[in-house]
Amino acid sequence: MPHRVRTKPSMAGHKVRVSKHVTASIPPKSASGPRHRKQFSRGWKAGYEQGVRLGQETFASRFEGTSIIIPTFNSRELLMNCIDSIEANTPMPYEIIVVDNASTDGTVEVLRRRGGRIRVGVHQANLGFARAVNTGLMMSKGQNVVWLHPRTLVTKHWLNNMLLCLESRPDIGAVGPVTNHIEGPQGMKVSYSTVSEMWSFAAGYNQMGGRRWAPTDRLASFCVLMKREFLEKIGYFDEGYSQKAGNEDWMIRLRYLGRVMFIAEDTFIHHVTNPTGVADSLEQDHVNDENRRELLDKWGDPHKWLHTLSSRGMLNPAMKSTDYFPAHILVSDSKGRSYWLEHGIKRPVVNYIPQMDGLPVPVQVSMLDLRQLVMGRPIRAEELRLRLGPGKLQKEGYEEVLYRLPDGRLVQVQQNKYREFITGYAADSWGLTGQFLDEVPEEIRNLQEGLPILPRNCLTADHL
Repeated sequence: MPHRVRTKPSMAGHKVRVSKHVTASIPPKSASGPRHRKQFSRGWKAGYEQGVRLGQETFASRFEGTSIIIPTFNSRELLMNCIDSIEANTPMPYEIIVVDNASTDGTVEVLRRRGGRIRVGVHQANLGFARAVNTGLMMSKGQNVVWLHPRTLVTKHWLNNMLLCLESRPDIGAVGPVTNHIEGPQGMKVSYSTVSEMWSFAAGYNQMGGRRWAPTDRLASFCVLMKREFLEKIGYFDEGYSQKAGNEDWMIRLRYLGRVMFIAEDTFIHHVTNPTGVADSLEQDHVNDENRRELLDKWGDPHKWLHTLSSRGMLNPAMKSTDYFPAHILVSDSKGRSYWLEHGIKRPVVNYIPQMDGLPVPVQVSMLDLRQLVMGRPIRAEELRLRLGPGKLQKEGYEEVLYRLPDGRLVQVQQNKYREFITGYAADSWGLTGQFLDEVPEEIRNLQEGLPILPRNCLTADHL
């Protein structure tokens, strides 16, 4: 299981929790003399190994509360104020997970001294918003999860009101609050001028039981709440985008799973404006041209597809990301274990050797995705290689054949249905480019159309 949490003891008596492959940038203080340094090194190693074992044993444990994930980079004072506001205004069970993107302002050291209910993931470089949130999601243990911008102050009843909205309908996938100083439907005008005045404004605004909730097509990324059970269906953020494009990508996938988003208009949290006047990532609530092109390449026109699927009654809240996977494909997890996917089943491949002749290179998918699939009986690599020989799929009675239709669409025939890849990028992301047959049997025209095949999520981290 790659989703582990390990504990490294600090010299200050606190513990800093970091995810596997996300190493701590807090070096141990050296002892004087070679003998003492050697003894210290052995003790450090023993403590580290004990932390790894503890993380492995408790990884699957959950608690009836909310994991609050805060990605941060060089925002020490803002982050501390944000944490103060959480501790002062969140009476229900929660944990705080800060994922630091290689800050140089002493953020990790301050968190280490602070202790409390804070766990820390430390990246050795600034790996961006998506990687930081994914690390936090991997570390989280709450039944609900929320990611939060460090330049925010949460207020009275903030989490309670948002949870009420989230629980109000089974098809709600995510909920966000309203705030000051942001464009779009989540922005609002406020009557206060200082932070000290803000607290009384928010206390009056965030009335419990207000149930002022509004559906929306998108949520800004400064504060988003969802259930863990939905996280396990939708998976991680695509790590190939900027913050805004990654958020747009995630929301498209949310809608493909038959979920909707709501704004909890009875929940206000404060955004601390940048005193320099330079817009930060929260204020820049747009997607740059390069990322917009990447979104277009990956998704084409998602709204057209979503409208078609909805009109046919093919979307429902029970859906999961693997419903949109192609069939008969070789995948691997972050540990390098290979699986053959067929009909919603994952079959471990025995005796597989990387780059094995006659077998395609497996594409990596996350452990969250793999957990959605039923475990089937193992298949030997030699047997799989025979099945995948030229024309073998047809001869063996399998129907999962790839075709390029005369109009250019790419499809896979699967269980008496044909399924269209929504874009060429989608086919390429699954490693299938060049495998489509141009000679299309006439009978394909008579097949029923099934769910489309969506692009694979891009994960650059090796611990998801």
